[in-house]
Amino acid sequence: MSLNLLRNQQAAESIDGIYNDLEAQLMRNIARHISGWDQPIDTDRWLLQKLAEIGRLNQENVKTIAGMSGLSQTAAQRMLLDMAEEAVKAVDPGLRHLARMGLAGEAVAPSKSRNVKQAIAGLRRQAKDTLNLCNTTMLYKAQDAYKGLVWDIAAEAHRMLGSGAAGLVGGAESRQQAVRKCIRKFNEKGIPAFVDRRGREWTPEAYVNMAMRNTARQTAEEVQDARCRDAGVNLIQIDSHSGARPKCAKDQGKIFSLDNTSGETEDLNGRKIKYYPWKDSSYGEPDGILGINCGHHKWPFVPGVNNHRYFPTEDFDAYDNLYKETQVQRALERDVRKQKRECMLFDEMGDEEAFKEASVKLKQKEAKLKAYVDSKDHLHRRKDREQVVGFDRNVSSKAVAANKKVQKELAQKARDDKIKTEIKAAGMKGQIELSPKKKIDVSKYAFDEAHINKERERA
Repeated sequence: MSLNLLRNQQAAESIDGIYNDLEAQLMRNIARHISGWDQPIDTDRWLLQKLAEIGRLNQENVKTIAGMSGLSQTAAQRMLLDMAEEAVKAVDPGLRHLARMGLAGEAVAPSKSRNVKQAIAGLRRQAKDTLNLCNTTMLYKAQDAYKGLVWDIAAEAHRMLGSGAAGLVGGAESRQQAVRKCIRKFNEKGIPAFVDRRGREWTPEAYVNMAMRNTARQTAEEVQDARCRDAGVNLIQIDSHSGARPKCAKDQGKIFSLDNTSGETEDLNGRKIKYYPWKDSSYGEPDGILGINCGHHKWPFVPGVNNHRYFPTEDFDAYDNLYKETQVQRALERDVRKQKRECMLFDEMGDEEAFKEASVKLKQKEAKLKAYVDSKDHLHRRKDREQVVGFDRNVSSKAVAANKKVQKELAQKARDDKIKTEIKAAGMKGQIELSPKKKIDVSKYAFDEAHINKERERA
């Protein structure tokens, strides 16, 4: 038994959600320090003033990260225990059946198994180290992001004015435009949680989700292996499928020994099969067998017995298709969260015009997400996956009101444009309809659109 991709994804959600919130909180802290963009001082002085706030910002961020760290460690611990319990429930019935047939030994209770405890302890340390690395990375990346943001704003403000020696009023006005442009860029990038060897920066959601999915799967695999050892079952087999990754292709279809020995065994039909040391497989490597996003599964193997009959499989293809649909949904949810974050940042900074523009985009992205989910029978809205720290009821209501105002303005403009078109079509003769009960003679007003609009409003 191995976790399918969908269950693996679900196991990691509680932890990557915490890091989505952490990223939003750090970005909110940064926006709070940028909010004095409208000061009546020249841009160079504003830049120095903002750079001097780095120490205070770091203190705020350390406090924010420390508060979230306890939550993430607790969530990781809960995930490990849940995955271990699922693994035991999946493999133990088959092992007990083998024991009754005399093909395996009686395994001790999972709570008393030294093998299980050792497996969970090792994975707990691994998860803790991974999350601590994310915390450290996000702290110094938040500082880098803030410094880069204020420098970008200053540079963009100077570029807009065409001179570094701009007046005070011109400096504040240009900073407003620069802030809007740079905040959108900042929101798009976010705050990385990991930088790989190639220098690529991973978002908190992408890296934490990937790492925790891997940890969840490893937990299931290691606990199942531990229960096999408890029952004296030494061999495992890997299934096969087309399109396997290079390292997986080398290992698929083979039988391996958990005690890392090699030799020959036989299947139900007495056919001789070679088995290999598990340590010689690509297990443990990110792109190896049972690694990140691997579609393979492993099963206990008992010589001379078709052991699969005791381990019913699920419809993995159906789960994989549903997984793909949920990935599209998650991408749309990310778009919504990112847009909510932009609304939150502009609200934090008091930029009403930019907030209004961001609110309109938010409603468009929410509509796109809703349309996709409604088109799929097995999906439903995950409002918890759309939440953003700082985008509270107050900000949400303001965003709704801002969007309604814009939509009303657009509808008014559409009606005005229709009147203008009808006036031009009517020329100096004829009438145009202002309402089902009222028409107006265009020739009386000689294309006086303002007067016609007043008549339309009265109608």
